[in-house]
Amino acid sequence: MNIEDFLQLTDTLPEALILFDISGTILAANRKASRFIEASPEQLKNRPLIDLLNNSATGLQDCIRLCSRSRAPIPISLKWKHIASEKQSNIQCQGFLLKPASPEEKAWLVLRCIIGYSITRQFIDLTSEINRHKNILRKLEQNRKILEQEREKAIVTLHSIGDAVITTDAQGNVEYLNPIAEQLTGWKNDTAAGQTIETVFNIINEVTRQPALHPVRHCLTEGRIVGLANHTALISRNGDEYVIEDSAAPIRDRYKNIMGIVLVFRDVTGDRLAKRQMEYLVQHDSLTGLKNRYVFEQQLKQTVNSASRGKHSAALLYIDLDQFKIINDTAGHAAGDELLIEMARRFNERTRQGDILARLGGDEFGVILDDIKANQLQEIAESYCHALKGFKFQWHGNKYEVTCSIGCIIIDQNIRTPAEALRQCDIACYVAKQKGRNCNHIYSKEDESKVSTLGEITVVNEIKAALEENRFILYFQPIRHLGDSTIVMHETLLRLQQKDKTITTPGNFIPVAERYGLMTQVDTWVITQAIERLTDQSKENPIDHLTVNLSGGSIGDNTILKIIKSFAEKNPSAAQRLIIEITETAAVTHLDKASLFIKELRKLGIRFALDDFGTGFSSFNYLKHLPVDIIKIDGTFVRDIANDPVDLAMVRSINHIAHSLNKTTIAEFVENQDILDALESIGIDMVQGYFIGMPEPL
Repeated sequence: MNIEDFLQLTDTLPEALILFDISGTILAANRKASRFIEASPEQLKNRPLIDLLNNSATGLQDCIRLCSRSRAPIPISLKWKHIASEKQSNIQCQGFLLKPASPEEKAWLVLRCIIGYSITRQFIDLTSEINRHKNILRKLEQNRKILEQEREKAIVTLHSIGDAVITTDAQGNVEYLNPIAEQLTGWKNDTAAGQTIETVFNIINEVTRQPALHPVRHCLTEGRIVGLANHTALISRNGDEYVIEDSAAPIRDRYKNIMGIVLVFRDVTGDRLAKRQMEYLVQHDSLTGLKNRYVFEQQLKQTVNSASRGKHSAALLYIDLDQFKIINDTAGHAAGDELLIEMARRFNERTRQGDILARLGGDEFGVILDDIKANQLQEIAESYCHALKGFKFQWHGNKYEVTCSIGCIIIDQNIRTPAEALRQCDIACYVAKQKGRNCNHIYSKEDESKVSTLGEITVVNEIKAALEENRFILYFQPIRHLGDSTIVMHETLLRLQQKDKTITTPGNFIPVAERYGLMTQVDTWVITQAIERLTDQSKENPIDHLTVNLSGGSIGDNTILKIIKSFAEKNPSAAQRLIIEITETAAVTHLDKASLFIKELRKLGIRFALDDFGTGFSSFNYLKHLPVDIIKIDGTFVRDIANDPVDLAMVRSINHIAHSLNKTTIAEFVENQDILDALESIGIDMVQGYFIGMPEPL
């Protein structure tokens, strides 16, 4: 026994007890003795016992001698000094020896002071002590029940949560699996208990198929929260494989010692597959499977930068299908899509390893030829033309001859920007078309004048004249709410009226206007007319809400910005009825300008729509930077939605994501009742197309 044990055993007793050695030095005194002598336990410790006695030295020495020889208590009468009050009292005492546990231990003695301790008082004190211990036991039982309830709650919670949970001991042996963990690992909780974590939670790198660094062992070593490395797969007991994400955290006791590990993980196989599919869609054309325009332009930018530094030369092919529009219009969009798929296959067969083949949009394809000499370019271009030699496209019993025109350029130090490369290739393709069908042409400086004489300059002059003579006309196509069939807004569509009163659609003059820098002037005319229409509601057939398209070059233009801001400040109620449409391509190309432009005008109540959304799916990456209000789903996904499950899934996904971001959706190209029914089943907000209403001047 040590001094601490003595005090722990005697402090609660109703008797005064003093522990001392054979020399008469006090080692400890319990609470009752301390109160009797009127001194604290600290004051009594290491003090000679004789200091507390009055003329009792002989009696004390006799007591020590007799106790050392006898196992029975030795009675003795001692006169005590009370330190605080300086009183004295004669007290009957008993001395007895504490027998040492081993020969090496010293012998201690205990002096018991009998202080007027009656049987009645002893009974009262013992009863009080018993009650105190009962209260302690009752409290312990209450705490035990509370702990049991908390444990039950924890077990129920772990059973209920959607993540898998495994706990281990400090050695990494399994203690518990919740039902989700049982399902994913293939182990039952009772059979897994006691197994090593590696046995139950068997993980590998899904790429290398080698064992992965185990988070539990890592956590035990590091003593901190750790997560799984990328590409980690769980192999269950029955051989099933799951791609997972997880984290392991240490469980510590009150002294910060690690008692075990809790491992939380979840099955992300579906999410990982969806992410890979999304990454594929971001980079590929959904129809042909070729690289899309976004990837093509990024690669072209790198190629031009590399060539401008003189590192190596490359080449660019711009392929345009001849007469595609005729086939698409006469045989239908399905025929056009099938033709584009076949063209992609044939062109892909001619593409060298390391070169980039992409669909740029519509019937246009582009090829970036890496590390090529000028004398090789003609031969490679001929091979692409040869891919269509003698080819007849068959559709429902009809045969169509298909050819292409190819513009070619060498990308060297003379090409400074991707835009310049595309412009020169476009000019070369235009010259190739004039040579006849299935021809190619390599760009030269002389081609610039050829293009002017071949017709584009005529279109440029016609655009300029139409602006001066006010021969542009606004048509309006209705946009209907799918829920209650009410017309909620109109889209502004531009037409050019020739001097002979014939109407020209945008496809015949907008590309030329963009190429020759006239689009800002055209957009200025359109936005001015649209604003006038919104502010002057006295006209017949007043329009409530109006959408207006702006080209990429006009985004951030100061003149247009001032016109719109002035209108919004003077007519705040009318400004709330104006929606500006920006195409996906324009938004991505001018991302910073578009973001600032949108934020500036949205402050004034003007709303924005992202047009042609979903082409290449790259828009999802930019939605967080473009605070638009409306998503207009590209018509290429909509027109075949009733027959194509892929298009249906795409539109459903776009609609779901748009709604999760609190944005309104509009589906274009609604051409029949089947398309309308499919869109209604998805939950699209608004629809637009020939089936809803034709564009008309109001």
